[in-house]
Amino acid sequence: MKKLLWVLGFSVALHLALLFGPHLSLPLSMAPAPELNIKLEIPPPAVVAQRETAKPPRPRPPQPKPRRLPAKDVLPAPIAPDHSVAEPAPQPVPPPAVEPAPEEEKSPPMPQNATIKFAVYKGVNGMRVGRAEQTWKLDGEHFTISSVAEATGLFSLFASGKHVQISQGEITPSGLKPASYRVERGQGEDKVDAARFDWSAMTLALASGSDRKTVKLPEGTQDLLSFMYQLAFAPPQRSAVQLSITNGRKLDSYVYWVVEEALETPMGTLQTLHLGKRREEGEKDTEVWLAADYHYLPVKISQVDKDGDGLVLLVNEIAITQ
Repeated sequence: MKKLLWVLGFSVALHLALLFGPHLSLPLSMAPAPELNIKLEIPPPAVVAQRETAKPPRPRPPQPKPRRLPAKDVLPAPIAPDHSVAEPAPQPVPPPAVEPAPEEEKSPPMPQNATIKFAVYKGVNGMRVGRAEQTWKLDGEHFTISSVAEATGLFSLFASGKHVQISQGEITPSGLKPASYRVERGQGEDKVDAARFDWSAMTLALASGSDRKTVKLPEGTQDLLSFMYQLAFAPPQRSAVQLSITNGRKLDSYVYWVVEEALETPMGTLQTLHLGKRREEGEKDTEVWLAADYHYLPVKISQVDKDGDGLVLLVNEIAITQ
C-alpha cells in the first residue's frame, strides 16, 4: 500500500513541476518522453488473504465403482407382506436325534433243519475208525435231535452195530426243554438207557436195563445230546457255565469252562467256542466245539472214558435248511 501511495505522490509532484516550474529548452533531437500508462488493480483483501493462507485441498479417495452382479446373483425384489393373511405360528424345533444304544449281539436263530457229518477218530494217534451223523429238526415249538455213529472199514468187524441217541422236547424262551432221551449202544434191552422229564412234577425217571429210579429234576437239566444244542441255542456269555446233564443212567452237575478257539477242520478254519468240564481222575469227560459261523452247532466232540481212551468226532460237512 505504501508503494502505491509513493507512486501516486510522485506523479502529482511531477505534474506540478511541469505546470509551475521554469521553462526548460530541450534539444530537438531528444525523443519525446514515452507516455506513462499505469493501470492499477486492487484485488479484494479477502481474496488475497484466502490465497495467502488457504491450504491446498486434500485429495479425495477414489470412490469404488459399483459392482455389477451376474444375472444368477441378482436377488428378486422383496415382496411386501400380505397382512390380510395371518402368518403361521413358528413350529417348535425338534430336539436333535439321539442314536439308540447298540443292542447286545444276539445269537442267530436256530435253523429248521441241519445235518452235521463227522469223521470218527480213536486213540492217541487219531486213527479214523468210523463216521457219525447228527440231525436237528424243528417243528413249530418242538425239536428232535438224533445222532447215529458206526464203525467203518476193518473196524466194523470188531464193533458191529450202531450207537444211536435221540432227544426230543420243546423250545422255550430259555432254550431247550427236553422231554425224553434214549441211547442204544447195541442190540438188546440191556444196551438201552432212557430218561423221561416230568417238568410239572419236577422229577426225572431213569432206566438202564432193568434198573429204574426217579430223582429230583433241577431246573434247566439237559441230556447228553441236547446239552450241545442248548449251548448252540443260547451260547454261554461267561468263561464258565454250570449244567445238569443226564445220560439215561444217572444225573450229574458239571461246571464247563468256555474259551474261544480257532479250529482246523476239513471245512477250513472255524471260529469256535470250546467247552470242557473239569474232569477228575478216572472220570469220563466230554468236550465240545461250537462253530460261531454255523449257528453255534457242534463241529467237534471229544469223549474220554475212565481209562483215558475215547473217540473224537470232527466235522467234514454241514447242511442247513432254514
